[in-house]
Amino acid sequence: MGGYAEGVADAVLVCVATYQAAVFPLTAFGISEEERAARRGVAYRVCAHEGLPQAVRVSAAAALEAVDEGVDAVRAHAAVRALSLAVYDLRAAR
Repeated sequence: MGGYAEGVADAVLVCVATYQAAVFPLTAFGISEEERAARRGVAYRVCAHEGLPQAVRVSAAAALEAVDEGVDAVRAHAAVRALSLAVYDLRAAR
């Protein structure tokens, strides 16, 4: 299950990061509301996957909350960074 859990954790990180990029785009009007909603939906579905280890699940929930607020890019960046470290720790525990 180790490799499977790592793969799911990697997918979570990618989905949350792409959702973050949709909420805090680099250019004004860089993304449509439909695409933002789609990325949010995918991120939430992947983060709810049963194969996700608890530490990554908790970190992903915190990252989604920070990104959902959509007002503090620094807080959202820190939360996604913490998620990436949780994913890294999962790999290092092997």
